[in-house]
Amino acid sequence: MPVPAVVEHSAPPGASGHVIGQMWKAVAAVHAQEAAHLQALRHVRALDGYRAILARLYGFQQPAEEAIGTAPHWAAIGFDPAGLCRAGSLRTDLAILGLSDDDIAGLPRCSLSPITSLPQAVGVAFPLLGSIFGGAKMRQWITAALPEAPTGFFANPGQVSWRQFAALAEAALPDVISQTQATDAAVDTMHRLVAWTGIQQQAA
Repeated sequence: MPVPAVVEHSAPPGASGHVIGQMWKAVAAVHAQEAAHLQALRHVRALDGYRAILARLYGFQQPAEEAIGTAPHWAAIGFDPAGLCRAGSLRTDLAILGLSDDDIAGLPRCSLSPITSLPQAVGVAFPLLGSIFGGAKMRQWITAALPEAPTGFFANPGQVSWRQFAALAEAALPDVISQTQATDAAVDTMHRLVAWTGIQQQAA
């Protein structure tokens, strides 16, 4: 969650609102079904393996951030999605691990579903927020196994809290139809994240 973006089953403080709680349960169900693909970082024992996992994660994080960052729908509710973006921290970690700018630019990218509405934008953004919550635990695992490994991505808390995102979701998703669209987009994004980052554990 690689994942560095592992979503934990216990919702974080501020995630108990009706809309965001519904999305959390749906995304957590995907994690529960396919969690084996998200545990590579828990077993990493060498910097080469760690670098490979971060490179794979970057291939999801960067296009996901680009997708939500360029979605024109946020202006309607006055939200700046830049607060969810942490790919820069991933690039820094990868550079510390020896990748050049050209190497990073050439990494494979995950294909995401197009964002065509505000509910979809909220749904795609949701797993990125979840990865922030899971990052603290990931950092503990990595630091214990590889004290010299850079963990800037997992240490980056972003600029949007769960309470802020919950308020955003309540404002952006006023009815069942929009809430369902957002939840479907969140689940689809999580499935893509799990599939994309399903690195064989022996790579670690």
